[in-house]
Amino acid sequence: MPHVPYKVAALLAAALVSLCSTLALAQPQPQPAAHFNAVELKRESPTSVQFAFALNLPQVLHQVLAPQLAYPAFLQSYADLPDPALDKEIAKAVASMSAKAYFTLPSGAKANIKLWQLPDKQALRDSFKASLMLLNMPPGPASHLDPVRVLARVQAKTPISRAQLQLPPALYPIVVSLPHDKFWLTEQIPMAIVELE
Repeated sequence: MPHVPYKVAALLAAALVSLCSTLALAQPQPQPAAHFNAVELKRESPTSVQFAFALNLPQVLHQVLAPQLAYPAFLQSYADLPDPALDKEIAKAVASMSAKAYFTLPSGAKANIKLWQLPDKQALRDSFKASLMLLNMPPGPASHLDPVRVLARVQAKTPISRAQLQLPPALYPIVVSLPHDKFWLTEQIPMAIVELE
């Protein structure tokens, strides 16, 4: 094997590192991750709890309403829906999320999360259009939307102090915050026991 002087080897190594860096930069970079979905639980009374969600709402609604559609096609078609059709789709989304979002109480009874307050139709349309525009932008720090605030609440017939929480899979991964606890719900860990003070 021929002897390569140290300086030549160092120059070759530097050139190789430079070439690899250039090639890596030339590759399409993945889109930066949008904000994670999040929810904060707050007791309103012994029998009711408020859920204050911060959601990537266009992505959530895509998963709930039309996962079979490509995301850009979903955004375009739902941005263009007339009011009555969009009202119907929002009602369908709320019903679907309510059915899959609940506390299971120690008695075994389920208390579903209801009274979902989504943004108005125009705000939803605007978020669909903005998401569609962002898909066509080059990746960068501003290439995602801020999370959308969505409120909901659970009302039980008996006081809620300890319960098992389950949320719709379309929201996962989601970070759940309580006054003295914080944890993730994911497809692998879809439920958790919560203690409410």
